[in-house]
Amino acid sequence: NESLAHALQAGEFISGFNGHPSQRIAQIEESHDHSVQAILRESLAHEEHAVGLYKKLLTEVADSSIMLEEYARGQIGTEEQHALEIEKMLRDFQ
Repeated sequence: NESLAHALQAGEFISGFNGHPSQRIAQIEESHDHSVQAILRESLAHEEHAVGLYKKLLTEVADSSIMLEEYARGQIGTEEQHALEIEKMLRDFQ
């Protein structure tokens, strides 16, 4: 649900700047190991990848749009918080 909400928000920005948002859904890596630790590690990798993408966006929009800079910063903060929560859960299993 959260990923869909992020995609919808990004799509609104893209269409607002006369772009056309993609309808593609990105693949999510699947290890087929359904242990709690494996799922948490996959989730952490997903969050860290998202942080990297939002940091790239922040670099791209720097000094051209305060609105997009703030959007990118907010998303980075959200994804970093998720990563910290997952890291705490992983420590509980060690």
